[in-house]
Amino acid sequence: MPPSMWKCAFPFFAALLTVGSAQVPGGPTDINANDPEVQAALKFAMKEYNKGSSDQYLYVVVDVIRVQGQVVAGFRYFLTVKIAKTLCRKNSNVSGCSAITNSPMAKTYECTFEVFEPLFTNDMQLTEQQCHQLHSQPRRVFITFPV
Repeated sequence: MPPSMWKCAFPFFAALLTVGSAQVPGGPTDINANDPEVQAALKFAMKEYNKGSSDQYLYVVVDVIRVQGQVVAGFRYFLTVKIAKTLCRKNSNVSGCSAITNSPMAKTYECTFEVFEPLFTNDMQLTEQQCHQLHSQPRRVFITFPV
């Protein structure tokens, strides 16, 4: 399958940005989270996360914190996101699932995924995954006593 247009143009623009900035040549650079290739990498990372999770419910991305890319022998995505548990079971379609909020079942994590896409293929690989649970604010309970 031929590479998409960005794969041809990106090395040129990445080199231009590197020359004009203080970043390390060949190092990761910030990229737009709304880019279709980034969205595909994020979808792939979440599919792999849900497949490997021991939880019976699916998780979805609720916030994109940072997205970086690096041209190597292909393209490497560094995705930092906030994910949350849904009420959809693993055998469900994730597209209709929304995060659980204001419930004891609610769980959120901040995850960093590294997705590698070799040059001239659409064969993505999840090469690294690190997640830590975010703790919600303690709930304040007000108890009133009769006077």
